[in-house]
Amino acid sequence: MKTKCWLVLALTLSTSLFAQEMTNAPAAPAKATQPLSQATLDKIAAMTPIFDGKTLDGWKASKKGINEMDVATQWTVKDGALASLGAGRGVLYTTKQYGNYRIIFDMRHNFEKKDHQACVLIYCIEPTDEHKALDALGGIQFQVPNGGHWDYRPGKNTGGGKEFTTVNKGRFDVKEWSQVEILVNTNGTARMAVAQPPGTKAVEVLDFNDPTAGRVGAFALQMHQANLFDEYKNIRIEENPTEDKLITTE
Repeated sequence: MKTKCWLVLALTLSTSLFAQEMTNAPAAPAKATQPLSQATLDKIAAMTPIFDGKTLDGWKASKKGINEMDVATQWTVKDGALASLGAGRGVLYTTKQYGNYRIIFDMRHNFEKKDHQACVLIYCIEPTDEHKALDALGGIQFQVPNGGHWDYRPGKNTGGGKEFTTVNKGRFDVKEWSQVEILVNTNGTARMAVAQPPGTKAVEVLDFNDPTAGRVGAFALQMHQANLFDEYKNIRIEENPTEDKLITTE
């Protein structure tokens, strides 16, 4: 009888602890089903496309130590999306440099063997004849859509610390299309919001704040390794935004 009592007590305690653990776990942002307002859709439509959906014009490819690679060996255009060919580690970056800007795009993460998330880079250091390309262009990495991060600045190469703030821990399905908005300022602040599916209200996921990181630079898509076949489309940018806020969360 005593043994049965102890078993019942142990089961009750374990069930209670499990329930408490589940209660205290960070709540995942629910999938937004509320559509974006027409006002927000109009703002997005007014932004400047930086990918024409047909060609690789306006983009360069590089990797550590190699300033420029043949873009067509690294990326292609597939069904209106920029699609990685899974060739290996490297970046695809804009030929134009940006200071204060808002960028909005759709993306999904495709892979043969899961190892690393899809990544974009801000505050990139453009390679020059005198200075070979840094790994990940020495930029700040935002992992999309779920909000991981890394700091590739010279002398750093770490996951970062208090300069990154997880606003909401993402629980988005990486293989499904997400809409991402990133607001970048040369004062070293950047904020990211994500919606799934695209066209619905977004949730703020990740913030960055380090004045020493702020700079004018390219925006880049990072391939962490071979056999990643990530896709990006509907890439639009607004330079010097009139509103210093995330518009897709409204």
